[in-house]
Amino acid sequence: MLGAPADAPLPDLLEAVEATGAQVLVVALDADVAGACIERPGLALLFVNGAQALVRQRFTLAHELGHHRLGHASVVDRPVDLTAAVRDPAEVAANAFAAEFLVPAEAVRRWAAGRTVGLDDVVRLAAAYGVSARMARIRLETAGALPDRERTRRLDAEIEEGLHLPLAAALGLSGVADGLAAAAAAMPRLPAALRGSALGAVLAGELTIEQAAGRSGRTPPELRRALRAAGLDRLVPAR
Repeated sequence: MLGAPADAPLPDLLEAVEATGAQVLVVALDADVAGACIERPGLALLFVNGAQALVRQRFTLAHELGHHRLGHASVVDRPVDLTAAVRDPAEVAANAFAAEFLVPAEAVRRWAAGRTVGLDDVVRLAAAYGVSARMARIRLETAGALPDRERTRRLDAEIEEGLHLPLAAALGLSGVADGLAAAAAAMPRLPAALRGSALGAVLAGELTIEQAAGRSGRTPPELRRALRAAGLDRLVPAR
């Protein structure tokens, strides 16, 4: 998919996403915002809430890329939009895209071949692909590598109890260290297209709307209207 390996983890998720032409911002957003895909003529801005857990950020970024690649309209996503509970067709499709982009089904089938999958296997798969244990378990099922419903229920119960966390520590497993992890650690992260601009500084939380308006020759109400028209008003950090 999009040049990503079909049988191995992505070498660098952030690099792979921006290779499609989309521009990625990793910034601190409100807790009720996971990310966003803002479509402008000739420009797609993908937002990731860098204050959230890295596994959530990775799925969010892949989800927002899904919105872009599937031709959806601009959208600001809540955390619930990135779960199986969502029913909106566009969100369901973006979730499916993200799952396949991050953890290809063919890779899962090859990885699981010959295994009787236990919690340690789920934890290892999750660590290798930089996703949550819950997502790794779901991918094993949807890829056809975990057909045993009783085993699936047992794994879900173990994950719900949090047993995967000490197990990952005992196995010496850690998260993926790639460009997105580095961007989250040093956020705000702006793409080249916005660096040095008043808009970029507002979205990064470096300038207030009043300060940016003064630099751009607009009034604050004018700038707020422009942000609203572009679908960016909910993505300006609170000051």
